[in-house]
Amino acid sequence: MAEEKIQWFAARTRDKQELAIGKKLQKLEVIYFLPTRREIRQLKDRRKEVEVPVIRNLIFVRATKQRAIDLHNKDGIALFYLTDLSKRGMLVVPDKQMDDFIQVMNLKPESVSFDGERLMPGDKVRVIKGDLCGVEGEVTTDVNTTYLLIRIHGVLTATVKVAKSYLRVLKNS
Repeated sequence: MAEEKIQWFAARTRDKQELAIGKKLQKLEVIYFLPTRREIRQLKDRRKEVEVPVIRNLIFVRATKQRAIDLHNKDGIALFYLTDLSKRGMLVVPDKQMDDFIQVMNLKPESVSFDGERLMPGDKVRVIKGDLCGVEGEVTTDVNTTYLLIRIHGVLTATVKVAKSYLRVLKNS
């Protein structure tokens, strides 16, 4: 039954293959999420605006477990799924975490910073106003600036600047 459930999986790609793999997944009509941003690159004789991944070598795939495995084994797409060591299987990203992450990344990916587990977790909060309304995460601060910390456990943490007045502490945190 868990094999038939559609879930989000985090996968590593080979270096600089994120966009190409995204196109292959799109061609196969597989739902995926690859946060990107526009950058201006200086070529020898001109400047060019290009789309680049926000997170190197990482793509999120929404499929059944069997379909996700088949993408690599049968379709030949170079995806290397992250492992959940506690469950000894493919790491599944909960829908709420993924929805919150997508909402944050769709606003302004250039204003989001990514960190490992070095940030100390704080109070669990929900954004009650603004573009991020409804997003839940943890609060962290740095020199009088408040950030909302979004975690995709076992994959990454993302922080985005949020006004303190836009946050409400969740009960039972």
